[in-house]
Amino acid sequence: MDQGPPDALQPLLNQLTEYLALELKFKPNLQLPLCSPGGDVTVGIRDGTAHVLRCLKIWYDMPSEVLFVAVNLVDRFLSKMKAHPKHMACIAIASFQLAAEMVCRGKVGCPQVPQAIEVAAISQCKCTNGDLQRMQGIITSKLGSQDGSLPITAVDFLKVFHTLFLAVDEGNVYSTMVEGSELCHKLEIVACDAAVSNFRPCEVALVVICVQMDAGVSRLTHRPAHEHVSAVVNFATHLQKHCKIDEFSFYECHEAVLMIIGRYNSQQQTPNRQRLVWKLSHRTLRYLRPTDRLVKTLPTINEHALTRSDSTSSEDSWVEEEWPVNSV
Repeated sequence: MDQGPPDALQPLLNQLTEYLALELKFKPNLQLPLCSPGGDVTVGIRDGTAHVLRCLKIWYDMPSEVLFVAVNLVDRFLSKMKAHPKHMACIAIASFQLAAEMVCRGKVGCPQVPQAIEVAAISQCKCTNGDLQRMQGIITSKLGSQDGSLPITAVDFLKVFHTLFLAVDEGNVYSTMVEGSELCHKLEIVACDAAVSNFRPCEVALVVICVQMDAGVSRLTHRPAHEHVSAVVNFATHLQKHCKIDEFSFYECHEAVLMIIGRYNSQQQTPNRQRLVWKLSHRTLRYLRPTDRLVKTLPTINEHALTRSDSTSSEDSWVEEEWPVNSV
């Protein structure tokens, strides 16, 4: 790398430089308490909200960018404004709707942006369409994103870094240790945890790649040439210097990412994920997934001689679920 990057890498490095110039503009500064007797938004509420956003992203088969933009909008809004926990559902769904429109509008091959009223129904946020529209206006105004410009997030850096690593991977060492889809999946898990929200996006992305490289050593079926391994390691160091990432900050971010991924791998998040299983009424389920055409018409049962018992419809007796909160 002392002789400078190859010409083929220059466009990617230029794009990386552009992202670096903009990342601080969209970087949140969260200062949330672990617990709050006064009823403020806590770290657990924020993390629970992020996991709900990820569930919505999966439900609607949205690209990963929608999740990262939505989480970024929520974190930046909470950095600027003091919100009440009862408003977090509306803030989250409004951010998801804004993110979906910003990422998918006019983009070829992107899923259709869902209707706000449909997202409100599936998320059970108890918000009206008017509530969501007002909240979208507030978020847009407070964050100064009226022009619809996309925030620079960790997934943007991840894609550039991954492409750069593949370009310099002469011995297929990196491509054997790291899979692109797994990288993005792990970054989504990490982004849902407030422990990394205040680190630079480029820092989080590079750390996730390094963690995955360490974990992927077992995939190597043969001992690679020393110069090929050194090339990948040296390039990671080069990217760290290019992004001006401090060694101590990189170490702290590395520890946080290891903790999050380790907790995820050990299934310690299972109780929290179970709280995200939504209980839908028959009316909501029919609205979201119409299957009337699949139901055969059964003959009418004669009830002339039957006495109607006092029963309650499942549509009228669903249990209200509180907004998910992650334990920290």
